[in-house]
Amino acid sequence: MLVKGYNNTITREEFVKKIILSNLPVIVEGKKDVAKLKKLGVHSVIQLSQKPLCSFAENIAQDYIEVILLMDNDKEGKKLYSKLKTEFKHHGINVNEEFQEDLKKLKVSHVEGL
Repeated sequence: MLVKGYNNTITREEFVKKIILSNLPVIVEGKKDVAKLKKLGVHSVIQLSQKPLCSFAENIAQDYIEVILLMDNDKEGKKLYSKLKTEFKHHGINVNEEFQEDLKKLKVSHVEGL
């Protein structure tokens, strides 16, 4: 599937390749998201834990300085993305926002739908 953006286009295959080449950990909401990304060849996938977001961000900050957040493009996912981004910033972790924007361009509502 080819999707046209403002100045560029991206396919699902290109999107996944871009994630893999980034060598950044990808944080997702659920088990199905983890399974789908691993099936597509993304190996550094971290599922959001049941811990409070501040504790989760603190744990991630011990190992990483930059991450990719891929949250579902629904109301809850957008809310969670915003909260996590704030927590990560507070702990000195850069969130690479380009990937969430690409996910929106692909018009994929849930990560597991890639």
